[in-house]
Amino acid sequence: MYCCIISSLVVILITTWACPESQVRVSTRPHTFEELVTTPSGINDPCAGKRIYMYDLPPKFNVALLERCGKKLVKWIDFCPHMQNYGFGQMVSKSTDAPLFAKDWYGTDAYMLEVIFRARMQRYKCLTNSESEADAYFIPYFAGIDALNSLYTDNRTETLGPELVAWLQDNATDSWQRHGGHDHFLIAGRTAYDFARPLEGSFDNWGTTLLNLPELANITDLTLESRKWLGMDQAIPYPTGFHPATAGSLREWTDQVLTVSRRYLFAFSGALRPSITSSIRGSLYDQCLRATTRCSLLDCSKIKCSHNPVPIYSKLLLAEFCLQPRGDTATRRSVFDSIIAGCIPVFFHEDTAYNQYSWHLPTTDPQKFSVFIPEEGIKNGSIVVEEVLGSYSKSRISEMRDELIKLIPGSLYRHPDSRDAVLTEKFRDAFDLSIDGMLKKVASFKLSNTATTVLS
Repeated sequence: MYCCIISSLVVILITTWACPESQVRVSTRPHTFEELVTTPSGINDPCAGKRIYMYDLPPKFNVALLERCGKKLVKWIDFCPHMQNYGFGQMVSKSTDAPLFAKDWYGTDAYMLEVIFRARMQRYKCLTNSESEADAYFIPYFAGIDALNSLYTDNRTETLGPELVAWLQDNATDSWQRHGGHDHFLIAGRTAYDFARPLEGSFDNWGTTLLNLPELANITDLTLESRKWLGMDQAIPYPTGFHPATAGSLREWTDQVLTVSRRYLFAFSGALRPSITSSIRGSLYDQCLRATTRCSLLDCSKIKCSHNPVPIYSKLLLAEFCLQPRGDTATRRSVFDSIIAGCIPVFFHEDTAYNQYSWHLPTTDPQKFSVFIPEEGIKNGSIVVEEVLGSYSKSRISEMRDELIKLIPGSLYRHPDSRDAVLTEKFRDAFDLSIDGMLKKVASFKLSNTATTVLS
């Protein structure tokens, strides 16, 4: 019977006087996260436990895909404007009638996360050129862009996923095999379902097979929406239109969020989904119309919202609460638009945020920054949104907005060329929190492995 208690989250105590020597193999590997980020000599190393190696993939896996932006991947999709400015897209015109959006605002496409993330990783302060010294490994494959042909054309072909696996096996043998891929991660800048076509499925099925390739089963997939039951999926925020380059810019925006006069109780922005019978968007649209002067409505089927943040945020800034029903899938970028606008999100399904963004949003007491209304109550007509939200006092709304303000830095992707030490060191943005989460996950895995090797 073993007499040592093993935990991957605490120091492993080995008492040789209590356990027979034949049962114990002392490991010299670190046993706590603190030990992982401290050198053996006791001198603090700011990059200990945080070094990431980014594979130098052949261009066909990333930048060469961008060269086909002009309707060469999909005949009716020209994403050349969206890949500009590190994937932020075109800047909002400084001549706009809304001067609030004249600095650090872009027409960012929701699916440019792979480009954005790679640009930030190239400037990551603990990026290492040594595979043997790395604590984690980043695979800069533009999976979502590569998937466009499989998602939006009739002439679907296999994506580069299998070729990526072959390249890793041929060129990264030691690092790839060291932990079976558990210390590797990639960005798949769409929902996980877009990369989860069954291997035996035909091309008539939606998506690519990337996340079902057995060789990639252990890597962490950072996606816009995860399959919550799979531990290797992790959702990270959709990119929005605000990418501050200075702490002053971020401060100016949050001051505006705190002081703006919000004359509407709630707002709903988005397009209706009449083809999705389970959607409650139509019901919420009708409730908004009935609320007349207490609801602000932006119909994105009539106004192009996806690459112009001005009409969206102009509406969100005027409301206390913002409705966040499910769309084509459970999540939507509007959740993060809402947070950045200081408009308290109202969720109708737990998969829209609560079960998704555990590295970026609070996992306990979500009612501190949001409201939850059961979807079924909207479907059967038993719940009137205006009555629910109207019951919140001004002081309670103020408290919730204060909590929401705290989430703004971690919900956006700052400009990669920022040289503002206050912004880059004091505020942890969505990229920083994603890296923090990944490194902690890798450290936990290594600690767990250490624990299992202590006893023989």
